[in-house]
Amino acid sequence: MAQKKGKNKFGITPSMIFLNLLLVLIICTVCFFTYNIINGEDNTSSEPPFTAVTSAPPETSAPATAAGSTEKPDSNSSVATSDNEPTLDFDKDYFSSSLFIGDSISTGLSLYGFLDQQNVFAQQGLAPSTALDADIDGVTLSDKIASFKPKKIFVMLGTNSVGYADNETLAGNMKELVEKISALTKAKIYVVSIPPVTQEAEKSDENALTLKDITDYNTKLKSAISGTSATFIDLNSILSDKDGYFNADYAEMDGIHFMGKTYEVMLSYLQKHSS
Repeated sequence: MAQKKGKNKFGITPSMIFLNLLLVLIICTVCFFTYNIINGEDNTSSEPPFTAVTSAPPETSAPATAAGSTEKPDSNSSVATSDNEPTLDFDKDYFSSSLFIGDSISTGLSLYGFLDQQNVFAQQGLAPSTALDADIDGVTLSDKIASFKPKKIFVMLGTNSVGYADNETLAGNMKELVEKISALTKAKIYVVSIPPVTQEAEKSDENALTLKDITDYNTKLKSAISGTSATFIDLNSILSDKDGYFNADYAEMDGIHFMGKTYEVMLSYLQKHSS
């Protein structure tokens, strides 16, 4: 038997198909707008609208520095710090015309790269009584001063002798060295206290250094050079812990020599007290 016009064998007419498609379209449209409304409300409540950066911050605003940043402060900064508060803001150029005289501790200034080799006259075992005649790589101290013509001279000697020599004699040897250097140059001379030792190093049988002897020597040293043209700088005040011993954060494993960062603390302190 033939089918009626406008219907298929399932009884579906074109108008029914159109209505179903229209219904689906309406449902999709409603869902689409509902989603956008809800999503838009979420965006406004949790995140600010995107804004392109088109201008620089005001010139008067100070740059922020994150905690723990390794960036060094400007050496010309006027920020006040305590004399005993360690800083790491030394300027290598400041010491470009300076000469450092010392023992194995001072050799680290150039070995670690904080100063150039030309700025350091140092040798393991160097002492106040041997410094002037010492030959380092074929150059004596007199030759070094004559050729380099330093404007400032920093002397830190005595660590190798304290505990073995009489401190009064040792301080006298330093005074004599300062006077001989003064006769060779018009450079400003700074005598630096020898650093303390850690408690562990003091207890060790491998050295004769004690905090008591070091403190006594530095006291006598300051007194001995008071009548000379040299200036005494108490480096220990920045390197010591609350008990007067070498701060373990600055000391090598032997409790006597400097860690790399200690030279930065040292140079920052010397720059501050020799400017």
